[in-house]
Amino acid sequence: MQYMIGKSSNQNQRDLFKPLLKEFINLNHELVLLSNKIDWNYFEKEFSPLYSKTGKPAMPIRLMVASL
Repeated sequence: MQYMIGKSSNQNQRDLFKPLLKEFINLNHELVLLSNKIDWNYFEKEFSPLYSKTGKPAMPIRLMVASL
């Protein structure tokens, strides 16, 4: 049984009027550089067992950890 972890949206088709985040942020900003160095799979593996196996899917683990 899968844990109810929210997944990030992965849309291959672009929205004409909705730019991607990476198109208007500074890719050399310290937080962007730091996020590229973090092993997000580690957090996914460690926190997955803490999520319920039933109910509404939660927010993605990356969002939860990044907001700390």
